[in-house]
Amino acid sequence: MSKKLLIVDDSWGCSDLYRLRFEYANWEVAIAYSAEEAIEKMKNNNLPDVILLDLMLPKMQGDELLEIIRTDQRTKDIVVIVLTALSLNPIDQEKFEGKADDYILKIDILPEQLVNRVNEILKKKQLN
Repeated sequence: MSKKLLIVDDSWGCSDLYRLRFEYANWEVAIAYSAEEAIEKMKNNNLPDVILLDLMLPKMQGDELLEIIRTDQRTKDIVVIVLTALSLNPIDQEKFEGKADDYILKIDILPEQLVNRVNEILKKKQLN
């Protein structure tokens, strides 16, 4: 059974690049271009194993979606990795402590490295 990934990013280029790389690694990938679309995709227990979450989204921001994910009993244990172009200051980073499983700057990681890192994070989470 393949692992399921939900990419939440309003950048079509980034989303497609990550989708192709994860599909190549045998992941089942869905893309949501907004927080609202991500919520819709997770209805009916169609839950991913991992969510790659951008912070800058139209209407509802990524940190707001993360709060919804963590307070919903159905989704609270999904691995959420903030993947963003934004460099956060220490005060902003506090918002994600204990909520996001990791925080990665897009510029700091290649797609293949991202797949490896996501696999490592998922493996560690499953061992706990």
